[in-house]
Amino acid sequence: MINNIKKTIAYARRNGVGNTVVAAMERLRDQRTESYDFVPVSEEKLEKQRKWYRALLNNAGKSKMLPLISILVPCFNTDRRFLREMIESVQNQTYGKWELILAEAPVVSKGRPYYPLTETIEGYSTNDGRIRHIKLKANAGISGNSNAALDVARGDYMALLDHDDLLTPDALCEVAIAAIKNYPRLIYSDEDKCDAEGKKFFEYHRKKKFNPDLFLSNNYICHFTTIRSDVIHTCRFRNEYDGAQDYDLFLRAIGRIMWTSDYEKQIVHISKVLYHWRTHENSTSANPQSKMYAYDAGKRAVQDFLDSNNIRATVSHLKHVGFYRVEYKEDIFDARKDVGVVGGKIVDKNGTLLGGNYRADGKIRFDGLPKGFSGGRQHLAVLEQDTDAVDVRCMKIRPELKNLYKEIFGISYVDTTKDNSIRPEILGTESEILNKCVRFGLATKQLGYKVLWDPGFETII
Repeated sequence: MINNIKKTIAYARRNGVGNTVVAAMERLRDQRTESYDFVPVSEEKLEKQRKWYRALLNNAGKSKMLPLISILVPCFNTDRRFLREMIESVQNQTYGKWELILAEAPVVSKGRPYYPLTETIEGYSTNDGRIRHIKLKANAGISGNSNAALDVARGDYMALLDHDDLLTPDALCEVAIAAIKNYPRLIYSDEDKCDAEGKKFFEYHRKKKFNPDLFLSNNYICHFTTIRSDVIHTCRFRNEYDGAQDYDLFLRAIGRIMWTSDYEKQIVHISKVLYHWRTHENSTSANPQSKMYAYDAGKRAVQDFLDSNNIRATVSHLKHVGFYRVEYKEDIFDARKDVGVVGGKIVDKNGTLLGGNYRADGKIRFDGLPKGFSGGRQHLAVLEQDTDAVDVRCMKIRPELKNLYKEIFGISYVDTTKDNSIRPEILGTESEILNKCVRFGLATKQLGYKVLWDPGFETII
C-alpha cells in the first residue's frame, strides 16, 4: 500500500493531477478484471524432464548436445533467506548441467572489506561443486560485478538471475531445449512477481514474441533471459548504464539482426513463467521510484543504440517510468530502410480508440480503449510497435509501395497522418476498409518490410 501511494505521488509530480486521475481509473479497472493464479509444473512433467536429461547425459553420442548454462548472480549484502531460496531454486532444476556463479562484492566496515555471505554460500558450495563463490576485491557496481562473474563462467549460454529472485524448477530445461533446437543468440521467458515470502504470485507478464520497435520502447524481455556465450562475451556489461545494464546488453546483443527477418529465429520467446521477481521494500519491482536513475540509463541505452546504428532519432520518457518514445529527426523511411508503413490511431470525437492497429485475423488491438488510458500495466497502447496492419485513414508509406497501395485501396496514395481528406465512401464500409488494410499490411510484410504502429498519430472519425 505504501509503495502504491509513493508511485501515485511521483506520477502526479511528473504528469499532473488530471493524468494521475485517469491512470488511477485505468488501474482500478484492470484490478477488477485481473485474475492470475500461478500453476506450478506438475510432478509428472518435471519427472519427464529429468528422464529426458538423464537419457541424453548417459548417451555418449548425444551428451555433447546438452549446453552448460552458467547462471550469473552478482551479490551484495543480500538478505540471507532470499539468497538461500534463490540458490535452492537453482538446485531444484530438472536440468543438471549448470553452474551457479555467485560474485560477492564486499561490504566495507571501518575501512576494511568483509564478506557477510561467505558462510551461507559455502554451506551450499561445499556440497555442490556446481556452485562457485567468487569474492570480488571491491564493489564495482552491478555491471562490473556481473562482468567479474562472466569472466570466470565456462558455459555455452549465460543466464541472468538476481540475487533475491526465484526460478521455476523447469526453467533451465526449457532454456536448454530451446538452445539445442535453434542455437539462438537470446532466449527469454514470461515472468511474474511474488511477495517477500515467495508464496503469493501476481502480475503475470505475458510477453509478446520479439517485436523490435516495441523493444525500443521498453525492456519487456527483462527476466528470465539467457544469452549465447560468444555474444555476451563480445558485448559485456557497461558501467555507464548501471540500472539498465541488462537493457543495454540486450540491445547490443541483438542489434545486428534487429533490422532483418533473421531475428525471428535468433531471438526465442518461451511463453511460460520461468521466473518469479520478488517484491520487497527495496526492490525495483515493488517500487520503481526507488531506482529512477535506472530509467534514465535505459533512455540513454536506447539513444546509444540508435546512434551506433546511424539512425537519426531522439529518445524521450513517456508518462510511465521505463517506457520511451523514439522520434525520428528525418523521414522515417530514410532513417529506417526496414519500415514500409507507419500508421496511427483511429478514434471517435471522445477520444475512444476504434481501430488503427490490426492483427492478421482482422481483430482490432485495444478496441474501445478510453481516451488517456495506456492499455494496461505494460502500457502497450501508447508504445510504438511492429504489427500486422494499420489503418489507411491514418497511414503513411514509403514511395516503393505506392503501386501496391493503389492496387489494394483503389486510389492514389494520400499521407493521412497529415491530411485526412479521403472520402469514406471511396474506401467502402468499415468491414471492407478493415479487410483492405489487413491485405495491404500482410502484402507489405511479404515484401520484407515492417509495419509500424505509432500511437502518436491519430485520425478522428
